[in-house]
Amino acid sequence: MKILITGGTGFIGSSIIRKLLDKDHEVILLTRNARGARNRLGSPGVSFVEYGYKPDSIIPDDIMSEADGIINMAGEPIFTGRWTAKKKQDIEASRVNITRQLVDSLARLKEKGPETLVSASAVGYYGPRDDTEITEDYPSGSDFMSKAAFNWEKEALKAESLGIRTVVLRTGIVIEKGGGALAKMTLPFKLFIGGPVGTGRQYFSWIHMDDITDLYIRALTDKKLSGPVNTTAPNPVTMKEMSKALGSVLNRPSWFPVPGFLAKIVIGGSAEIVVTGQRVIPDKLQSMGYRFKYENIEDALRASLA
Repeated sequence: MKILITGGTGFIGSSIIRKLLDKDHEVILLTRNARGARNRLGSPGVSFVEYGYKPDSIIPDDIMSEADGIINMAGEPIFTGRWTAKKKQDIEASRVNITRQLVDSLARLKEKGPETLVSASAVGYYGPRDDTEITEDYPSGSDFMSKAAFNWEKEALKAESLGIRTVVLRTGIVIEKGGGALAKMTLPFKLFIGGPVGTGRQYFSWIHMDDITDLYIRALTDKKLSGPVNTTAPNPVTMKEMSKALGSVLNRPSWFPVPGFLAKIVIGGSAEIVVTGQRVIPDKLQSMGYRFKYENIEDALRASLA
């Protein structure tokens, strides 16, 4: 298959590209900096298309029409910088704008184009929750991340009216070294001041990088998948359990509680994601018999960090 990807130089996107190439697929990467992306990801199976990602940008029809499927992951990084009003605006607008442009471009095509759109989303869609087990049927929340995810998904799901199978992956915290929330959370442990963030009772819905990359690729071809899909491991843990497992893997104490205000200083605005939480269950994936490579948080952490 030939797959058009946005956000392919990011933490998850670059891993997806490597796995697509391993499976002999071809990749068309939309990127702001083709030269930089080529230096980072350069491979015979990747073609690089420089794209402005601006509100008035247009994806050329010839590029869109030659793709068999689309993976849409572009957006302002969440786990870097402070969440100022401008940062929050960029987090939402960057995701909504490119998704709208993709769907508008699909609507303009006069010849056969991609059959599937796989678009990223996040468990933040549900907003802060207690210990209720949340499946895909639950409504969205009312905080910033909920509204941003809702608007993001709304644009993606418009592709369904064009006859394009659309899959929206509501992803939990991705467990892998080198990026995302985990890179921020390990710092206090390395300084021997690690422990539960916030109350420790909030739930932490997670997924290992190997599983999330597999699921993006599976969503391209598995016609049983459509609409919103919770892409989280089947065993969410409380923050207290997460901290205990992280301390065990890093061989560091995990007794030092990190208050919410301190977490926001150490982690940044994205601490809102781990200070609040959701107990998300991958109901659709379990119903279809998907077998996760990592179902246990300590196994996932050990595979990533040990």
